Amino acid sequence: MGQKGTHTWDMILDYHCCPECSYIFESRQPFEEVFGKLQKKEVCPRCSKHFLVAKEKKVSFGPLIGEPQPIETEWGS
Repeated sequence: MGQKGTHTWDMILDYHCCPECSYIFESRQPFEEVFGKLQKKEVCPRCSKHFLVAKEKKVSFGPLIGEPQPIETEWGS
């Protein structure tokens, strides 16, 4: 989700569905990296079921040799 406004820290807001009772709730916990994947442990507020939410980590690497960096600001223009 996108973030509106300026905040001192990143706003985290995810929605998860309980596999037991299908209750949809929001979570503000960040994902943790475990063995190259992103995971977080959740507890359903309705039925107290503990479950694990996992997603693949996006692989990124810097610019390749010879690729110019984009200009962030043009000073004096």
